[in-house]
Amino acid sequence: MTVELQSPPRAGGPLDAPLRTSDDHERETRYVFVGLSATAIWLAIAAASIWSPDLVSGSERDHIPLAAMTDWLYAATATGLVLMAFARRSPGASRPLWTGFTIAVAAVWLVVALASIFAPTIDTSDATSVPITALVTPIAGVMATAFLSVFAAGSAGESRRESLG
Repeated sequence: MTVELQSPPRAGGPLDAPLRTSDDHERETRYVFVGLSATAIWLAIAAASIWSPDLVSGSERDHIPLAAMTDWLYAATATGLVLMAFARRSPGASRPLWTGFTIAVAAVWLVVALASIFAPTIDTSDATSVPITALVTPIAGVMATAFLSVFAAGSAGESRRESLG
């Protein structure tokens, strides 16, 4: 009886790839949700900046695009809050938590965009038109995003709930 020795498989083959753990999958899922949340914020701000009414003032009816000049600051702040919530290492934070968070953030910023675009302006007697809603709603959107971010970052994940109860 003869025994044949075979050479070991070459490194780099499909069998040598490291196994993916659920933590890796959970981390990748979180990246998708943070990208969707940030995209929703910036798309809403882009729409509000483009289509919100301008500040109209002066005898020559000069148009000043206040929303386009100021909204990027609020979008950057809201994006930072979203990144902070996703950076929090919540043990047991699952996909439904991040899905709900992303949907809530997108809904908040959709309301911000729609209110900025379609809400009426304040017209004064000297032919000045002030788009007060286009200035106030992004601030409200940042505040709502802050509340959502604190809730998502501080919520107990499934493993913590099971150990508590």
